[in-house]
Amino acid sequence: MAIVWSDGKFLEETVFLVSPIDRGLCHGLSLFETILAVDGQPRLLAEHLRRLKSGLVRLNVHRVEIDVPGLHHAMVELLERNYLDRGMARIRFAISMGEGPMNLTDSGRAWAWMTVSKVDPSEVDIRLTLAPWRKDNESMLRGLKVGSYAENLIALDIARHEGCDEMLFFNTSDELCEAAMANVFLIRGKELFTPSLDSGCLPGVTRELVLKLATAQKISCRVKSLSKKDLNKADGIFLTSSIKGPLWVSTFQGEIYPVHPLFNTIRTLWLENMRNEALS
Repeated sequence: MAIVWSDGKFLEETVFLVSPIDRGLCHGLSLFETILAVDGQPRLLAEHLRRLKSGLVRLNVHRVEIDVPGLHHAMVELLERNYLDRGMARIRFAISMGEGPMNLTDSGRAWAWMTVSKVDPSEVDIRLTLAPWRKDNESMLRGLKVGSYAENLIALDIARHEGCDEMLFFNTSDELCEAAMANVFLIRGKELFTPSLDSGCLPGVTRELVLKLATAQKISCRVKSLSKKDLNKADGIFLTSSIKGPLWVSTFQGEIYPVHPLFNTIRTLWLENMRNEALS
């Protein structure tokens, strides 16, 4: 039976309770992070929690304290209790704004919980389709990893019905934005391109890491507004997420993309970084 963590306590999942009037449950008023763990250690934890703190500020929540060392210890112990301290695992850490009035985001009743699960590292390429609707790059929730995640899950379900694994979004300004659960990079020649945060895309932790790794290797990577023309001119596409890292897009809208050597370089750099605890 799985063990979960909730506000400092380790519980069997069958006794984990949520109030029926919790606003995270009822309205998606929550934030979450999915963090990769390798051999029992969370990777890029400080970066994930920094993004979480930024999200709390965006939601006008100021009474939540994030104890980075304490959370690190709790994650390590939770992985051990679930026998997931070897290989790759997923940590999902979430904060709900809890019970409270509809017009007061920061009610002072926020609470946190955490789950862990096994990761299959075998997936290295995916099939991508284009979304039939656009992301609103002026939405209050743009760039936030919020609990109201239905749009993303619906996108994945539609992609599945089309025989694909992921869905690519443009925004309401006709700019390339992101995938349902990942950031997007284009390869053209010896250069990488990725949408700027102004597109409304999530400020992905792995997206930022890839930019740093590319810069360190003197690989040109341009962050800018990207159009359909840029997408059509690309030699290849890859997505990035915290759990699966860089993933090659093997097919998109009937086009088959042979793996580009530059992607292999980026994927190798990411794997090396994840294996090195000192860089986590």
